[in-house]
Amino acid sequence: MIFWGVLLVLTVVAFASGSDEVNVTCHGDSVTLTWTLNASRDADPSRIFLGNCHPSSYSNHTGRGVATFRALFRDCRFKRVVTGDHLIYKNMLAYRPSAKPNPPEIFHEVLCVFDRPDNWIPPLFSSSYGAVHGYGGLHFYIGIMKDDFSGPAQSTSFPVGSQIPIWAAVDQQAHMPLILFLQECVAATVPEMGASHQVYPLITNGGCLVDSKEGTSKFHPRRRTSEMFLSLQAFDFGVEEDVYIHCKIAVWDPKNLNRQMKACNYVKELGRFTGADSKCCSWATYHC
Repeated sequence: MIFWGVLLVLTVVAFASGSDEVNVTCHGDSVTLTWTLNASRDADPSRIFLGNCHPSSYSNHTGRGVATFRALFRDCRFKRVVTGDHLIYKNMLAYRPSAKPNPPEIFHEVLCVFDRPDNWIPPLFSSSYGAVHGYGGLHFYIGIMKDDFSGPAQSTSFPVGSQIPIWAAVDQQAHMPLILFLQECVAATVPEMGASHQVYPLITNGGCLVDSKEGTSKFHPRRRTSEMFLSLQAFDFGVEEDVYIHCKIAVWDPKNLNRQMKACNYVKELGRFTGADSKCCSWATYHC
């Protein structure tokens, strides 16, 4: 089961540029936008875009073209920015008489700004924080955290080269003690991957942090066996796009570990992987 954060806010915005009129109604998870074009502009509706979406409808009954869009924030290449106080969705409305790389003849920025509740947590599919129900009544959690791992991050935007703190955990409830591992993680620019999608490997081969070979990414020492702390160096992949981190999480009996259960950093001074958990150092080096 995926747990969702729900935000129900209605915002209405209107603005004009020259004799163009743009009316934007922002709903909790979508936007309705009407663009009334200049009467002197004979626009081709197939060249009008909100992000990468064409109008839902187009009319020209009064001598002025009217393009209407009805779009979810997860579509049309909307960008989401989370700040301490606001949740912002942004996009570009454009008229392109000629195909790219030619610039648009007209463009307007579209913004939907919502107040961010103190307890608001972005949904799991949106690459920020979430929970999933697993086998045997276990609940798994993974999230982007503050620098000191004291709570969820207030922003999911990171400059290239900065550190992205990630926390993963399992709620064992009445289950026997378990140890958690991040076995595989990749970055992609899509929430649901297919065979043709480009990915950026982060963790491979059952727990080897391959991203630590080039940068400063690393597993941190555990505070308890049921959780892991990881810092990823923000990488040059999907710049100016949403990046989704897909991970395979496993839990195991800490008294019965095998070679597929490990958490290994690459130590450049030694030129090899070593176990972030001292208990796996004796064999993890040879299996990354």
